[in-house]
Amino acid sequence: MNKPILLTRGIIVFPTTTVDVEVGRERSVASIEAAWKDDKKLLVVSQIDPQLENPKFEEVFHIGTLCEITNYEKTPDDNSLKITVKGLKRVSVKDFSTSGVLTAEYETLKETGIANKENGEKIRLLYSLIERTSTNLSAKEAKTLKSLLLGTPSPSKIADKVAAVLPVDLSTKQNILAETNVTKRIDDILRLSTSDNDKAEIDREISKKVNETLSKQQKEFYLREKMRAVKEELGILNPKESETNNLRKRLDEGMYPEHIRKRVIAELAKIDGSNNPQENSIIRTYVEWLLDLPWWQTTKDNAHIQDVEATLNKTHYGLDKVKERIVEYLAVKSRSPNSKAPIICLVGPPGVGKSTLARSIAEALGKKFVKMSLGGVRDEAEIRGHRKTYIGSMPGRIIKAMKQAEVINPLFLLDELDKMTSDMRGDPASALLEVLDPEQNNKFSDNYIEENYDLSKVMFVATANYLEQIPEPLHDRLEIIELTSYTEREKLEIAKKYLITKICTEAAISSEELKFEDEGILKIIRNYTREAGVRELERLIQKIARKFIVRQQHGEIKTQIITVDNVHEYLKKEIYDFNVKESSNISGVVNGMAYTNAGGDLLPIEVTWFKGKGNIAITGNLKETMKESAGVALGYVKANAEKYGIKNIDFNKIDIHIHVPSGGIPKDGPSAGVTLTTAIISALSNRPVPNTIAMTGEITLRGRVLIIGGVKEKVISAFRGGVNEIFIPKKDERYLEDVPKEVSDQIKFHFVEHYADIYQRIFKVN
Repeated sequence: MNKPILLTRGIIVFPTTTVDVEVGRERSVASIEAAWKDDKKLLVVSQIDPQLENPKFEEVFHIGTLCEITNYEKTPDDNSLKITVKGLKRVSVKDFSTSGVLTAEYETLKETGIANKENGEKIRLLYSLIERTSTNLSAKEAKTLKSLLLGTPSPSKIADKVAAVLPVDLSTKQNILAETNVTKRIDDILRLSTSDNDKAEIDREISKKVNETLSKQQKEFYLREKMRAVKEELGILNPKESETNNLRKRLDEGMYPEHIRKRVIAELAKIDGSNNPQENSIIRTYVEWLLDLPWWQTTKDNAHIQDVEATLNKTHYGLDKVKERIVEYLAVKSRSPNSKAPIICLVGPPGVGKSTLARSIAEALGKKFVKMSLGGVRDEAEIRGHRKTYIGSMPGRIIKAMKQAEVINPLFLLDELDKMTSDMRGDPASALLEVLDPEQNNKFSDNYIEENYDLSKVMFVATANYLEQIPEPLHDRLEIIELTSYTEREKLEIAKKYLITKICTEAAISSEELKFEDEGILKIIRNYTREAGVRELERLIQKIARKFIVRQQHGEIKTQIITVDNVHEYLKKEIYDFNVKESSNISGVVNGMAYTNAGGDLLPIEVTWFKGKGNIAITGNLKETMKESAGVALGYVKANAEKYGIKNIDFNKIDIHIHVPSGGIPKDGPSAGVTLTTAIISALSNRPVPNTIAMTGEITLRGRVLIIGGVKEKVISAFRGGVNEIFIPKKDERYLEDVPKEVSDQIKFHFVEHYADIYQRIFKVN
């Protein structure tokens, strides 16, 4: 006889049983459709290897089942079918034809041993087996099996129905199907049952010993491995279980905190109990994050202060305060290893080496280095992460950086702290409060991780350009260390010790081929750069190196010494000029001192007067603070005109013009009051002020001189401009220790509290 044949992947249908089958292969669909259109009869035979796509006759089992299709359903989204088949009888398949619809010749197998007297006793054992088997089934499956067996007196049918639900592998089930002797078939099933009972008894003994001798962790690991081994033997280990076993193995091998261990075990249990691939993928990703984070791994800090100082001096010139602070940190750490790490914030203008200094600190201490740039961050979730309920949720950048660090004690750079903003998505600065507070960052909470993470061993270093732009709530958590702009002398030393060596090494230029004289470097610094740091200086030295290589390859030169004279040859026209003192003493002209982002500069102030109506003109691109200083200075002079030698002047009949040169440069700041006052007195009394004098300080209407900032930069710029005598507020005397000794030794300082002190010294009044 000949019928359409369905080749299944590991599915065996026993007579009298009903099985749901989903079919997707083209020739299988064709066989089912042909059977459905005919008499709904179909041969069901299993492949030996389920992985084969188009098996040949010798690659399938030759004993199968003639079935009837009781339900036929075509899925609308693809070309697959869902059918329900009921087994009718055992058959032997002779061969199948592959031309057109897959059909096969078959022969019905006759059963023997049906009337054996022993079958009755064996049937009672089978019913006992059914009771034990039902406990491993769902309530619905157990109920269905028992209802099917009721009213099924045939030993053959009972054996087939029990065999259909036995948890055995494919080849064992196929052997049961191929057995035509009913008595032997029942014996095979009973033998499998007896074998299972023996193994169960052994397992109970093993479990008892495990409970007595092994810890809870070892017990769980043992049981999981035993379960995996059993499933591998039965051929039912699926990829999902393999993945969870790998994750459990990682958990067992690591020294994870107890709360993380419990969380991972709970999440993996969810995967084991779920058949939703999308949900399992989300849980698996979450578990991998928990296992990937460092929880106990550390690096050993370099405790040798001399080595740390040597490393910092090798990479950065100056910066004594910062280096001193790092040494103090090391000293405390060596005495108290459990002390809380400091939160250092380096504040200074661009290019002074804040970020590279943080990297050098990490290198000096032997710490791993991670960086998080906060420039433009305006979403709180960037810090704290998203909750797992959101699609595509991930941890925040703090947790990501810790995963990258792979240890719990790295140096963590929070770059550009002053560049954060806030909007409708939250305030990231507030989220950072927990990170930067040593009293609470040992329990940092990320929305995605949902478990406390200890950041107390992390050494945080933050950087900012402007102190006033750091969010106010963060000030209390930070130890501010200010990096001022480099002086000319510092830039010269940096260029000689670091930049030129680095650039020539990168360009493969030997120290004999290209040399720089100190005066040549100073020429570049003074006339081609105007910056606080050394970035532009580095670019200009690179430009000279490139041009030198081109000229060398053209055969024009072999070596070059960069002097003042040939800087112009490489860099062309000068871009900047720094202010110098006037060549002669002029009434109404006084040297002020300015603090700029590029360091400092002389700020000459000019005052003149003429007949008019009592008006005052202020020019030179002055901002509000300096305009107010000019008004205060003029008011003070008017109130004390006679005291300061201004006679025969009717302020209602003259106009006064105050001018600060370089009108293209905005000028502001509360430090020009005394300079404006002196310039007005000089102009109105026609008494010149020596051009070697400079001054700085704010003034009140009562003549008090107030403290100002930027003393170091102002003093150095004045000295560079030819000044040798400086007036500064009395309260600024403390800051002179920051001024290089080679500068301070050549300047005479006057510390004043009231403007009368300045007047008496400049105009020699007794």
